[in-house]
Amino acid sequence: MDDQDIKTIRAPRTIERTLDRLFEAREHVWLIPDEAPDFQGQVQVVGNELDSRHLVLDCPDPVVLKHLLAAGEVRVQAVIDGLLSWFYIDGIRQREESGDCYLEVPYPPLMQRLQRRSAFRIDLPPDVPGTLAFCLPTRNEVTSGQVVNLSATGCAVSFTDKEDPQFTMGAEVNAARIKVGDGIDTRLEFTVRNRRPGVGQSVIYGLEFAALPPRDSQAIDRAVMRFQRLRLTRG
Repeated sequence: MDDQDIKTIRAPRTIERTLDRLFEAREHVWLIPDEAPDFQGQVQVVGNELDSRHLVLDCPDPVVLKHLLAAGEVRVQAVIDGLLSWFYIDGIRQREESGDCYLEVPYPPLMQRLQRRSAFRIDLPPDVPGTLAFCLPTRNEVTSGQVVNLSATGCAVSFTDKEDPQFTMGAEVNAARIKVGDGIDTRLEFTVRNRRPGVGQSVIYGLEFAALPPRDSQAIDRAVMRFQRLRLTRG
């Protein structure tokens, strides 16, 4: 991910309009405590208080809530208008109304957005293995390639010259299995969207997922966000 892919927004009015669209879409956000990133939680935006410049969120489970309230800084991350967006706040305040728990998130002085449309895609970290195995459409044979990047809607897979499946653009495969690290292992279908040269004698195909259950799509999305956080941390 290059620096030029990230846009920093500082205009208060622009930030206000962006967060208002997040609320109007009733989207979810990820809350990631800086001191305990493994205790992150996904919650829904349930309110937007323009006068006090606060977003109102549902509360996560008690364990995540404890870490969020104790954190010195929290990363707030969401997909807004198809762009991965995030900002940092110094603290989150909890409040109760009629016995229900809510969180108040103040508007930030600045926020950052990736300038890539649709689902956010990221290269897999070098220490995370990823494979895609599938049945070739034209013959009863199973082959596999190395997953090099991933999003909730597709991936890129590298093949050596000898293992090139010779896909045509638009080819559909209805029996495949993707495994990435320890967190993703799911069956899916995919459509071939593009082909490009890889490193050395390899070739890379861009694939679009089809017939992917919402639970699996969300699991992949969570993994992508985790990889993105690791990459920002490692620089």
